[in-house]
Amino acid sequence: MDRVLEMQLSGRLVFGGGAVAQLPGTLAQLGLMRPLIVTDRGLVNTGIPAQIERLLDDAQIAHVLFDGVEPDPRVEIVHACVAAARAGQCDGLIGLGGGSALDIAKAAAVMLTNEGSIVDYVGIDMIPQPGLPKVLIPTTAGTGSEVSPIAILSDTEAHLKKGIVSPKLYADVAIVDPDLTVSLPPHITAYTGVDALTHAIEAYTNRFAHPLVDTLALKAIELIGQYLLRAVARGDDAEARYFMSMASMLGGMCLGPVNTGAVHALAYPLGGLYNVPHGVANSLLLPYVMRFNLLSSEARYAQIALALGVRTEHLSSREAAEHAIAAIERLCRDIGIVSRMRDLGVPESAIDPMAEAAMQVTRLLNNNPRVMTLEAAREIYRQAY
Repeated sequence: MDRVLEMQLSGRLVFGGGAVAQLPGTLAQLGLMRPLIVTDRGLVNTGIPAQIERLLDDAQIAHVLFDGVEPDPRVEIVHACVAAARAGQCDGLIGLGGGSALDIAKAAAVMLTNEGSIVDYVGIDMIPQPGLPKVLIPTTAGTGSEVSPIAILSDTEAHLKKGIVSPKLYADVAIVDPDLTVSLPPHITAYTGVDALTHAIEAYTNRFAHPLVDTLALKAIELIGQYLLRAVARGDDAEARYFMSMASMLGGMCLGPVNTGAVHALAYPLGGLYNVPHGVANSLLLPYVMRFNLLSSEARYAQIALALGVRTEHLSSREAAEHAIAAIERLCRDIGIVSRMRDLGVPESAIDPMAEAAMQVTRLLNNNPRVMTLEAAREIYRQAY
C-alpha cells in the first residue's frame, strides 16, 4: 500500500494478425529512412525476414540486414551489430525474431549513441543517453522482450548471463503479429511458452508484486494454461497462436515494474556455463523453485491453480497450491519439457559452481518471495539433476 509503482510500456503497441503490414507506415512516422533489420540465420531460413524486406522494398524504404544474432547472444554480438549499423549508415533498428534478436537490437540501439562497451551498462538504470529509434517484432511467444526494458547477454568470461535494465531499452514501437509465430517448431513453441509462464508466475508471486501487475500476470497464466498445449500440438492453430502471443506480451509487461525471481537467477548459470537455452533452463527449473517458494506463496499459488482451471472449491489453500505446482509439472511433461539437468549434459559436479554463480544474481534473488541461500540453491539444483 505504501509503494509507488512506476510502470512504462513501449512508445506504441500494435497487436493482431497481420499487424506487421503496418511496419512501413511505422518507420515513416519515426522518420526512419534506412533501418537495420536485426535477426538470426535460422529465422532467415523460414522466409520471415524476406517477407519484411519485401514490405520495405514495396514502400521504397532502404534497409540493411544483420543476421548474426545467436541464441543467448554474447556481448560481442552487440558490437558486431553496432558495426553493421554504422557501416550501413542506418538511422534505426528493427528487431525481428525471438528474445535474442530483440535484445541485441535494444542493446545495439543504445550503443550507437553511448560510449564504451555494452558491459559498462550492466545493471539497473546505467544507460545515460537514449538510443536510436527501434521497432521490435517478435516471432516467438515467450520472452515478451518487445515490451520490456531488459536485455540479457552472455558474458563468456564470467560464464554468466547478465542483465541490462533501463527505460531507454523500451521499444519506440512494438509490433506483435501472431501470424509470424505459426512456423515455430513444436519444441521451441513449448519452451518459449513455459518461459512466458515463468515470467507471469514470478511476477505474480514476487516479493514486490502489485495489484496492477497481478492482473496482467494472472491473465497470462490463464491464457497459457488454455492455449499452450494447442499451440504445441498444432502450429497452425490460429486462435492458440493469437492468445499465446498475447500471453507472452502480458508477461513481458510485468518485467519492468516487478521483474522475475529465483527461477531466472538459477537459470542464468545453466546458460552461462553449459549453453542451455534460456527458455529451456527456465522451463526445467520452474517446478522445483515453485516447490521451494511454496512456504511463502501458498495463497498466491492457490490463485494460480484457479487461473490454470483447477477446481479448488473443495480444497484447502495448501491443497490448491500443491495442485498448481502439479498442473504445471503435468503441462511441462505433456509438451515434452526436459525435467532433469542430466538430460542436457550437465554434470553433477556443476551443482556447486552453479549455485555459487546464481547467488551473484542479487538483482533477481532480491525479488524472490522466499530468501534464497547458497545451500537452498544447491538443493534445488540437486532435485533438478
